[in-house]
Amino acid sequence: MRKPNPGDFIWDDVATATLKSLWLEGISGKEIGLQLGVSRSAVLGKLRRIDMLCRPRPKLPLPPARVLLKNTSNFEQPKKTPQKPRKRQNTRPLPPPEPYQAPPPPPLPPIGSFNLLDLRHGHCRWPCSDGFPPYKFCGAPQTSQSSYCETHFALAHNRGSQRDFDRAADAALGGKLFTSRAGVMQ
Repeated sequence: MRKPNPGDFIWDDVATATLKSLWLEGISGKEIGLQLGVSRSAVLGKLRRIDMLCRPRPKLPLPPARVLLKNTSNFEQPKKTPQKPRKRQNTRPLPPPEPYQAPPPPPLPPIGSFNLLDLRHGHCRWPCSDGFPPYKFCGAPQTSQSSYCETHFALAHNRGSQRDFDRAADAALGGKLFTSRAGVMQ
């Protein structure tokens, strides 16, 4: 069993009977706690444990101070201070707003000096720098179905035909057998 602390309150039969009688008289938990020397929470906790917190109990008549506060005919009403006159509001109509005009787009850099972030849809993506930062791109208008302008499309896709490739390979090998994309050649 736990040893009680010096400040612990022990709910003996006398304290519990006093609690019940005061509660049924309609006295508040705070006032009961002051009479018994415990906190309001201790009173309400004990009432809950003995199942008396939910029972109906009589209501006490209001103390005289509260009765006087409810009856305001005994008091003088405070004098109303005159209100300051309101400031007049401007009733003139506002001029109509000017239509919105979007700012002009920034000028495009010259062809061959586009940064990656300057490129837009329809610009040629051919790199024009020597491979070192800052990287520059062509930026000329693209041909259809390509990422490049006409000049750079021709540079990128002009490799010749398979026949031209085979002739160059045959000349380089001197008639020896080799395998090409078209098959085995003599």
